Amino acid sequence: MDFITIDVAKREALGTANSNRLRREDHVPAVLYGMKRPNIELSIARRELVRFLRTGSHLVELALGEKARPAILREIQVDHTTDRILHVDFVRVDADHEVETDVPLNWHGRAAGESEGGVFTAYRDSVTVRAKPKDLPRQFTVEIAGLKLDDAVALADLAQHANVEFLEPLDTVIAVCSVPKEVVEEVDEATEEAAAEDGAAAAEPAGE
Repeated sequence: MDFITIDVAKREALGTANSNRLRREDHVPAVLYGMKRPNIELSIARRELVRFLRTGSHLVELALGEKARPAILREIQVDHTTDRILHVDFVRVDADHEVETDVPLNWHGRAAGESEGGVFTAYRDSVTVRAKPKDLPRQFTVEIAGLKLDDAVALADLAQHANVEFLEPLDTVIAVCSVPKEVVEEVDEATEEAAAEDGAAAAEPAGE
């Protein structure tokens, strides 16, 4: 994954009122922290932030003055009513040291088992990995067209990348194609009722 350089400014005035003022001016408040160094409060032009997010990279070089600080995107706070970005967190990284971060999952295709009454259910939209920044994949694309009814996808099924370590066991299930539980319960209930009716009919005395 590549580092994307974006321009930032140091934010001297803090607090809710100043953050709201920045947003009105089409800037986004941010913070850079980590590596046992003091936090740096930042301001980013919204257009710069959007440009970075569109690249799909989590790695960024924050250009502050004459120095670029390598970091990884940690969190984006969004107003769920307007989808407006409210705040961004960045964590310092060292290009030569491993980091732990979430990598998005891109589920591609339609599971074959859906034509047999199954429903595809993804338990994750990302997975956590450990790797050096340059080795981090932007995403894992998972082709599910061959997923049949009652099949599952585990971490081991994801494309392997050199020097990238999953932080959970490889047999961890991250998606399935199965008949919904409610449907199974309805079928079982109908079967039990039919069996009870057959038993009652068998128990009735034969007519003379």
